[in-house]
Amino acid sequence: MAKRGTVKRKSVEQENFIAAQYNGRRSASSGAADTDQGDVRTFEHLIECKCMGNPEEPIKRPAFAKDFEKVTQEAWSEGRIPMLAIRWYDPESILADRTGWVDVIVKRVVDDSL
Repeated sequence: MAKRGTVKRKSVEQENFIAAQYNGRRSASSGAADTDQGDVRTFEHLIECKCMGNPEEPIKRPAFAKDFEKVTQEAWSEGRIPMLAIRWYDPESILADRTGWVDVIVKRVVDDSL
């Protein structure tokens, strides 16, 4: 295990958390080996984990955070699970559909374990 308080330690903790939430396993190489890509594997998912900021040095909130918090309050007031759909146009991206749009959904990990 990495030293307490290091960026590596925070990354390992996030990877372990995600692996537990999705019933997967953490990559021993943390995605660094060609034969073991990604950070967490499940039966059907390959998950790349990114961890930013810490209690001592918070980061600037991502632009979508305010929108996600708004829909979260609204969803919870109705007993629903919040999700935020984000779309951008990038026809050169491997993520794009045949019309050039990239569509992703953002939701809280804990909502998948309910």
